[in-house]
This record gives sequence, C-alpha cells and structure tokens, in this order.
Amino acid sequence: MIDGIHIQIKGPDERAVDYFSRYHQYDFIVQGVVDSHKLFLDFAAGYPGSLHNARVLRNSTLYRCAEGNKVLKSPTLQIGHHEIRLYLIRDSTYPLGPWLQKPFPKTTRDPDEISFYPELTTARVSIECAFGILKSRWRILAKQFDSNMNFAVKTAIACTVLHNFCIRNSDHRDDSDKNDDDDGENDDTNVICKMEIT
Repeated sequence: MIDGIHIQIKGPDERAVDYFSRYHQYDFIVQGVVDSHKLFLDFAAGYPGSLHNARVLRNSTLYRCAEGNKVLKSPTLQIGHHEIRLYLIRDSTYPLGPWLQKPFPKTTRDPDEISFYPELTTARVSIECAFGILKSRWRILAKQFDSNMNFAVKTAIACTVLHNFCIRNSDHRDDSDKNDDDDGENDDTNVICKMEIT
C-alpha cells in the first residue's frame, strides 16, 4: 500500500510558497509504502506540501525503480495465461500503472469488480493505520516543527525507523491510556529537543 501524509512545519525562509499546502499550513509530505504488518518498506520525506501525491511519487526513487522493473518483480502468480505481478495498492490521487492498483469506482456494475472492491479497500487500511500509529507513538510528528527543515525531515525518518524497530520487536503501542495528556506527568521529557544535525 502506498500513501502520504503532511508534517506541519514553520514557514521556511526559502521557497515558502512551495510548502504551503491545501491544508492552509506549511508542511512537507511523507510518502510511505507499508506491508500488511504496518512495516514501512519504503519511505521518502521532505517533498513540498503543495505537491500532489502523483507528483511526489513521480519524483521518488521508488517510481524510477518500479518503472525500470527493479522492484516488485516477485513473487508472481500464474492465472491461466497471465502472469500476475506484485502491485502497490493506492488511492485515487495516484496514477494508474502496471504496478499501481486502485479500488474500482463504487458505481461499477461489474460483479467481479464489486466483489473485489472490499478486498482492495480493506488492504488500504494498513497504511492508514501505520501512519496513525507512527504519529501517535511519535507525537512530535503530529505537532508543528519549529526547527529547520533538515532537522524536521531527519526526525520524521528517524521516527519511521524506530516505528519499524518497535513493530519488528513486538513492542506495540499501549493504547490502554488513551488520554495521557491529563495524567499529571511532565510530558516534556518525551519531547525531542531542537538541535542541529550535521
């Protein structure tokens, strides 16, 4: 599954208009590819918030590799005389391609498309959940970055690496404390301090 999210930042000094998104804020885009276990298999961050998802994809290494047949090659499945390769499932904001599949329109009358639609839609839930877990576990991603762009992008990448580490080590986020903002603890200890990354 492939999708993107916006990470809010303060207006950058250069090219600020490029980072002003349809959400009426300054942000950069994070594009991710997630498997059914909510692990990020590919992650690209730092694209200006004003870009469309399709343009972010076309500017990514993932796109160049997929178009060059360097990824998504196996496993394959033989059905009749057709070899079925891997696909990335996407929403309607991404272009259709030989390696990109989207759910069929809800208005379709084709019985096969109607029965396949819930499967594609259900599969897309993994990426929505993965981004939700990422932003809830690493709450710095849900707030506006007041640091420079370089730090913000590197922080988003670091949080994603840590997300995968937690998933792989079965360290699932404890959702039993839904409202820990009012727990009387000093939550500033969990805030990443501003610093320059060289």
